[in-house]
Amino acid sequence: MRRGFTLIELLIVMAILGILSAIGIGNFRTARIKATDAERKANLAAVAKSLEAYNNDHGSYPTTNLSWGTPFTDGTSTYMSLLPDDYYYYTSDGISYTLYTYLGNTQDPQIVDGLTTTCGSATCNYQLKSSNQP
Repeated sequence: MRRGFTLIELLIVMAILGILSAIGIGNFRTARIKATDAERKANLAAVAKSLEAYNNDHGSYPTTNLSWGTPFTDGTSTYMSLLPDDYYYYTSDGISYTLYTYLGNTQDPQIVDGLTTTCGSATCNYQLKSSNQP
């Protein structure tokens, strides 16, 4: 009599491994989306700080759209060495500004419903307003 595993035992082990793999891949994907969202929020906070520095120097915020993926400079001062290039949008009237981005985690409590602004190929669902804006 030979010792070894039966076909049924091997199939059960393979099924268990498949289930565990599916759970692990799902958790990994969720963690990756949350990490991307955290990075986008941090990028907007950094852009907001550079906009405040620009406002301190010029007395107003830039009214033209920011050139994402390029340095944020006024020709003499560099406020941010490289603006992030992802799903972002900026709007300003010179007195206040709003920064927008798209968050992939639909369960994020900071998501704003009803935004119609386009961030790249997606509709923005998160915004960061200047401190002087209600």
